[in-house]
Parts: sequence; structure tokens; C-alpha cells
Amino acid sequence: MYRSYLLKNNFWAKKGNEKIPDAEKVFIKHSEGVGGIYAIIENDKKGVKIINDGREFFFNNFDKLDTFLTRLQQRKDDFMKILRRKDISQKLRMLDI
Repeated sequence: MYRSYLLKNNFWAKKGNEKIPDAEKVFIKHSEGVGGIYAIIENDKKGVKIINDGREFFFNNFDKLDTFLTRLQQRKDDFMKILRRKDISQKLRMLDI
């Protein structure tokens, strides 16, 4: 279940995930604002461990996982808005008016 959810949310399966059937499955997502997000499906705990910015989070509930990933995306969007605003501001200051 978690595998299909992660694939739908643009995570990529790590090479070799299917070679060892009972091993943890690792999925990776990279974006310019958030950086690397690693998802590890843990068979023994029945959930997903998310690693981002050196911090680990464990989810065994799809709603909480979805909320967490949405918040990460929202932070990225806010960060990009700030960068664009600073860039536009710098360009406007350089205009000869």
C-alpha cells in the first residue's frame, strides 16, 4: 500500500528494491526547495520512515503522512516565493528611472 502511495507522489524506488523480498524498501524524492526526502517502508513496524534534513519521522497513518508531505511542499513554495520576490526587488532597484 505504501509503495503505490509513494510512487503516486513522485518518489522513485531505489535500485535493487525488488531483489531481496523481505528487506526494507527505499524510495527517494529530490526537489530544489525541499532537498532529498527518503522514505523507507518498514515491514516489522507496518509503516513508513521519512528522513528529511537529517530528521526521522515515522508514519503508520496515510492521512498524517499526506499532511506531512503537503507541509514540506508548502514550505518549499513559500521559500521559492521569497527568493523570487528578492530577485525581482534587486532587478527593480537596478532600473534607471
